[in-house]
Amino acid sequence: MKVDFKKLTASAVSVAMIASLSGCAMFDKDDDAVLAVAEDYAEAVVKIKPADIVSLLVDPDDDLQESIELFVETEGYGDDYAAICDAIAGTLAYEIDEESVESSKKNGEASVDITFSIADYQAAYDEVSENGGDLDAFIDAIGDADKTEFNQTIEFSLEDDEWLVDDSGAENVQELYQFYLDAFDFTFTAPLIEYVDSTTWYYSNNGVYTDYSQIELDIITTDEGYSVPFEFTYEYYRDGALVFTSDVCTDQGTYIEAYYGPYYDAAALTNAEGNLVAGQYRCVIYDLAGNVLADETCTVEEGGSSVVIPTGDGDMEEIWANGINDYWYSYSDGTGYAMGEGEYDTSESVIEYTCEVEDTANLAFYPVYYEVYYAASGDMDDAEFIYSATITPSEYTNGYFYEFQYVENGGLDAGSYWFVGASDANGTSVFFNVEATVS
Repeated sequence: MKVDFKKLTASAVSVAMIASLSGCAMFDKDDDAVLAVAEDYAEAVVKIKPADIVSLLVDPDDDLQESIELFVETEGYGDDYAAICDAIAGTLAYEIDEESVESSKKNGEASVDITFSIADYQAAYDEVSENGGDLDAFIDAIGDADKTEFNQTIEFSLEDDEWLVDDSGAENVQELYQFYLDAFDFTFTAPLIEYVDSTTWYYSNNGVYTDYSQIELDIITTDEGYSVPFEFTYEYYRDGALVFTSDVCTDQGTYIEAYYGPYYDAAALTNAEGNLVAGQYRCVIYDLAGNVLADETCTVEEGGSSVVIPTGDGDMEEIWANGINDYWYSYSDGTGYAMGEGEYDTSESVIEYTCEVEDTANLAFYPVYYEVYYAASGDMDDAEFIYSATITPSEYTNGYFYEFQYVENGGLDAGSYWFVGASDANGTSVFFNVEATVS
């Protein structure tokens, strides 16, 4: 048999080359070492250990450890903030995809994919807040919340035979620790019902209205509730049938007000005089979680009697008389002043009784309750109540001004309008009663 030594030689050389190349690749990889460092790094991240994180980075910024420590600091921001951050931080976890590791000692480079996860704390907060829950409810919800995942490819560099994470500014960590900033927005207050002291039907005679175009159920807040913003909705029923549902309302102070009448509901049933038709009117006020804050019923009667406009001296009368400069303001008049003394025409839509504050020591921030009455005949005996509000002065560059307004979109009705100011809605301290005419 003839032997082909040329082919044998070529074959042997090929086998030797393959073995050599394979050996180089095998010795160039350092996957196990990279995975070990990745494990240490991920553990430091989820356990929030700034010193350990920084020790595993390539050439970290000089003040990086201090920056991270300040970012994750909770002391000094209140117990609630610390509890929130601790609860969220406790949900941090990671998973290393070992199949994704790539490494080359020759190039001094490596990478591996790590999936970090954390509770979806924003969704948990939204749900708890909507249900009127407190801090404890939120912490419980955090434990049961879905997870939000962050998929990160971690890069490594070989430095003096040691694999280090190539992220000198710790940008990957900043993404995971965002909750320390978000937690400042997570606040919990006691349910609004705790701030309800009582209720009252304003302008009524023990819950009975006679010849009124507007009714109003008010929540009277507790001392603690005075400064608490109320967000709420309300419903009105007439003789058991739902007739009105409000939009979301916001109010704050002693009186949380829920109105009903044609000014608020174009479909409100009224008689020829523009007053609400007789019946039993029930108002139910809810917080945004649907909890009932108030549920009261009043009676509306059509008696044909005139409305009595509050008159009389009040404790503030002298201070008011000496502390303001008053005039009637017109938005359609180029000068800004109404014709004559409170004379308007039907083309205008706003009546404004303006009071410039001269006694700023007593009146710059003083709240004034006012009511507006109207009579088409111009006779006070025919007047009906049409509007009320409580205002404080508006501050402008030239001083403080009370702006007592009545607005009728589409134009004012002809007749007389009386503006009555008092210290409170009970009318116990009335200190001005002025008349404007529209023709």
